[in-house]
Order: sequence, then structure tokens, then C-alpha cells
Amino acid sequence: MTIPIIRILLIEDDEEDFILLRKHLSRISGVRYELEWETSYTHGLTRMLEDDQHDLCMLDYRLGAHNGIELLTEAREHGYVRPIVLLTGATEGEIDIQALQAGADDYIDKGHLQGELLNRIIRYAIERKKAEIEREKLISEQMAAQELEKRKNEFMSMVVHEVKTPLTSIKGYAQLLSKRYKRSEDDQALQLVNRMNAQVSKLTSLLDDLLDVTRISGGMLSISEEFFPFDELVKEIVEDLQAVNEQFTLEVEGESNATIWGDRMRLGQVITNFLTNAMKYASNSTRIVVKIFLSDQDVTLCVQDFGPGIAKDVQEKIFTPFFRQEHPEQRSIPGLGLGLHIASEIIRQHEGRIWVESEEGQGATFCFSLPLERKESIVTQPETV
Repeated sequence: MTIPIIRILLIEDDEEDFILLRKHLSRISGVRYELEWETSYTHGLTRMLEDDQHDLCMLDYRLGAHNGIELLTEAREHGYVRPIVLLTGATEGEIDIQALQAGADDYIDKGHLQGELLNRIIRYAIERKKAEIEREKLISEQMAAQELEKRKNEFMSMVVHEVKTPLTSIKGYAQLLSKRYKRSEDDQALQLVNRMNAQVSKLTSLLDDLLDVTRISGGMLSISEEFFPFDELVKEIVEDLQAVNEQFTLEVEGESNATIWGDRMRLGQVITNFLTNAMKYASNSTRIVVKIFLSDQDVTLCVQDFGPGIAKDVQEKIFTPFFRQEHPEQRSIPGLGLGLHIASEIIRQHEGRIWVESEEGQGATFCFSLPLERKESIVTQPETV
């Protein structure tokens, strides 16, 4: 078994005290203490700052025209980070408090230089200083990481805004051309312009997702809440998507008759994401079912598709940013894998729950639930005929 070695730098102008301390340290079992000795304030300070071989410094309060507190204060001001234990005399009252305030890690009365107590004070001072340095290092690393994340988010936000500006102009020109070609009945040119407009819309949507993820990362995703009829929002989104996706049949089952408290636009973004994902990933199926449930505590919406489904080992990752399934049939599907991550953050900020239920080969059902008690959401009983 290797015996640990602890190197101590002693700054003490009394040789008898040096000999006494060395004697006590030599009697401590389980550890070997190596004692280096300096006798003056000036040489002691130089040794503290230049010698990186010692583990701890012990210094006497009485150092000729100076005192140990002055020395440890100056050493700390010069960046000395190793633990310091101050040696005091029996008559030096309140020196202990001054020493700790000045940066000492501990102190010991010379009259109590007993082996076990001395060993414990030295070991504890070293361990406390190590823990303190590690904590400061961790805090520094966290602050650096936060600053880096902040700058990254600011850069990403700037880039997205800079790219969206010309895209807005391109989209405007495409719409203008579309009107002109429609009047001139140039169907081929009209078709090309409409395709261009659709691609610009897709790119704008991707940029919006990137901007939302940047806001989420920076804790700045805005939520603007109000009371609104939940079923009305669902109906509006379903009708809009049905009008431009005639190859799918969107069915709505159930109703909540609830006026809820939330961000209508953001929750609409979640519902739209569920439905467009169902269209993209279950394109071989033409039927999509939107289900609405109401309980005493919450309102729940689920979107069920009848596509290939999602493997169990993938389901726990599906709400993480930039995650894309590796299914061969789905690799060509456009997108950055951000929509569900953004949806999960929106639902989290509404104090709700989001999840997926799926069996591979049997379709997938994406759901979210919102609590009714957040702002005394209103549930209207349906009229009886």
C-alpha cells in the first residue's frame, strides 16, 4: 500500500516552533508529511507564489514586523489558491476570525499541536480547498457554456432574420408573377411560379422552426395567452388543411365544448404539426382521425394515422431536437426534425402533457392534454335537442 505524501510549506521565524511541528508531523501514521521551511515574510511570499510543489501552506501569525494575515492577504491578492492554515498563539484573541476573513482555510493554536488534531485540520483544509476549486471551475465552465449558447442563439437568430428578408421579397414577386400569368392564361409559367412559391414557403417554415428552437434554447419562446374555444381552433385547422390536401380524409371525433386559457396560435402550431406529420409519414394511408376528449381535469387531443408506426426504442427520442427516423421510406421526407420538439415545449409551457402511442406497422397516435384549472377554463354543456 502506497503511503500518501503531503508537502507543507511552513513560514515561521522561530526555529523551535519549526522543530516542534516537524516532530508532531513525523508521529502521524498513515501519511508522510514533508516540511519545507521559510523564515521571513518576503521569502515566504516568493516561495508561495513560485513553488508549485507544496500542497498546503502553514504560516505563523507573528512574522517580525509583519503578521501572517498580511502575508495571506497579499498571497491571495496575487492569485495563490492553495490552502492556508494560520498558526496562532494562545493570547491572540479574534485572530482566528480575521484569518478566515482574509482567506485562510483554517487555523490552529500552537498550544494544541497534537498529532490527530493537526492531521485532521491539514487534511480537511486540503479537501475543502479542492472542493472549492472544483466548484469554482464548474461554475466558470457553466458560465462560459451559457455565454457560448447565448452568442450561438444570437447568431442563429440574426442569420434566420437575414435569410427571411430576401425570402419575403421572393415570395412577394412570385405571388405577383402568379397573378400576371393567371391573367395571361400562361398555364405552364403559372405552374412553375406556384412551385417556386411552394418551395419558398417550405424554406420559410424551416427557418421559423430554427428560430423557435433558438428561442427555446434561450428560454425566450413567447406565449401570449387568452381565452378561446378549443373545438373552434381544431375545426379551423382541420378545414384549412383539408382544403389543400384533398388526397387525405380528415375526420374529427368527439368535442370538448371547452373555452380554454392558452396561446391560440402556438397550440394551433402543435395541432398543425401533428396533422402535417401524419400526412408526411403516413402518405400511403388516406385517412387521419382527430379525436377530442374531455375529463374533469383536462382536455385532450389526439391525431391518429394508419401509417408504418414508430418503433418502441424510438418513441422516447422523438420529441428531442433534430431527431429523424432512419426508416428507409422516410429518409427523403423534408424537414429538420424540430417540429415535435417545438410542440413539446409549447405544451410544457401550458403545463400540459404530450406523448405518442404506436406499434410498428400499426400507425401512430400523437396526443397532448391541457389542464382545465390553469385559468378556470370554461366547459359548456352541449344543448340537448
